[in-house]
Amino acid sequence: MPQKLPWCIVPFFLLPQLSTSGTAQEAPDHITVSGTATTEVTPDMMSWNLQVKNQNQNLEKVAETHTDAVRTVLDFLNAQNLPQKSIQTSGMQFGQNWTYQDRERVKDGFFASTDISFKFKDLTKYTKLWIGLSRLPNVTLNGVYYDHSRRIEYRNTTRKNALLAAKSKAEGLAKALGSNIGRPLSIEEVSETFGLRSSNFNVSNSMNSAAGTSGDSPNLAPGQIPITMRVQVSFLLITE
Repeated sequence: MPQKLPWCIVPFFLLPQLSTSGTAQEAPDHITVSGTATTEVTPDMMSWNLQVKNQNQNLEKVAETHTDAVRTVLDFLNAQNLPQKSIQTSGMQFGQNWTYQDRERVKDGFFASTDISFKFKDLTKYTKLWIGLSRLPNVTLNGVYYDHSRRIEYRNTTRKNALLAAKSKAEGLAKALGSNIGRPLSIEEVSETFGLRSSNFNVSNSMNSAAGTSGDSPNLAPGQIPITMRVQVSFLLITE
């Protein structure tokens, strides 16, 4: 009659069966590619960022001058028939003005500053705005951005084209190996670029003489805005 094993030995024989049941499934064969697409569009909008800033040894005088300067800029912009609610003021601040003298940081009166931004679609207003702002004191043009009113629509179309480019690339690579691609396993948007920005310059200093003496107006050449989308997609790889 066979001898029974002690009960305490039984778990020793069950361990291999438990460990094999938890083995992870292998990942399916797949191919990962990137796809890029670019759409060139002619901008139909402009966005301007200004800063009004002044300084003086007397804080009260700084505040009075700054209030007048901001009001002058806003009055000028409102007279240009810009889109309603397109003008915005932000970043308003005042405080002690510090400079460096003989490598030492010293107090040099007070300052006040306000950021003003606005946008418009009528690009024919560019010249009048450019020259008009150049005649106003304490104004700096920090940047001009080109934009398009249908930017989101163009982005979506470009993203779709990037996905189609990725699919085409994957099909070509798989075919070269005698395989085919199946359903997408993952999709990731890698990067997006959009828009152009002009060079920074000081309106009151750099443009005043040109606009006030020569009478020449600046030329506007917006060119085209490149909208570029890049995606990364993994497809199931099918081999007969």
